[in-house]
Amino acid sequence: MRRLSMWLFMLTCCLGGLTAQAGNSGVIDQNQRVDLDIQESFTDTHTHQNFGPYDAQIGCKAYVLDSYWLVVAGTCMRYDNGAIFESGDQAYMKRYGRKVTGLVSSFKKNPVKRVFTGLDASHHAENGNIMLIWSHTPAFFGPYVNILATSSPENLFTLSANHTIKINTARGGTNSTPTRTLKSGSIKGRTFELDEGWSDLSGTATDPLFLINPARNEFLSAYNNGYVHYALQMRLDDVTNSSSGGTSPRWYTLSQQDLHFIRDTIQKQRPGDWARIKGRLFFNQTNTPYFK
Repeated sequence: MRRLSMWLFMLTCCLGGLTAQAGNSGVIDQNQRVDLDIQESFTDTHTHQNFGPYDAQIGCKAYVLDSYWLVVAGTCMRYDNGAIFESGDQAYMKRYGRKVTGLVSSFKKNPVKRVFTGLDASHHAENGNIMLIWSHTPAFFGPYVNILATSSPENLFTLSANHTIKINTARGGTNSTPTRTLKSGSIKGRTFELDEGWSDLSGTATDPLFLINPARNEFLSAYNNGYVHYALQMRLDDVTNSSSGGTSPRWYTLSQQDLHFIRDTIQKQRPGDWARIKGRLFFNQTNTPYFK
């Protein structure tokens, strides 16, 4: 009996160790940049004449969902709401026909060596809220991000009572992960605001918001609603212009439909990965994965 008790004790310790290793504490700090080479055209809003296509590059914040998959804010592929250029009373603003022509990501394989990964330009899908990028070789390294969708922002507010809220932002040239609280009375549709003072670092386009549970597992739960600003390469000096994330006080939550989009995309493109990834997708709570 004593031997059996000792065996059970050791098994419990081992399982506890495995559970701890399965966590993803610190994943919020493990973002890297993914660059999308694009082509798009635009229409003169006065003469209705079409121009293009022209090239541009968009830089967006990404996290590793699996060794073959990255997750990015859907706003990365949203058309810039700013004027392409202005001349007198003319502003060329209506963009169309976007095509991704190249994908490049950089992720750390270890603390010293950075791995640059070229991806097939066709290996992306997005639904407006969330974007997935995949590789046919194991190009990315953990810890892996969990995804938390909610029925509405009210559910996120309820969870914040016993979860820590953090954002990851490059505002002011940093890679900061400040703790935040949700602003009471700020919910509009699926968007909300954070309770921030004038000196707080707010979020910019493609910045994520994470919920962290008492076990220190981290769940990507919302994205900043800002626009990515970039220059179409119409003139020689446009080539040196890089993209930048526009600020927004509003954030949007991920939905049940977004979880279904993730499932459907993975099962279509790389169905063998689904058994691993489904355990990282949650809905309205952070205890049990949504998909069985």
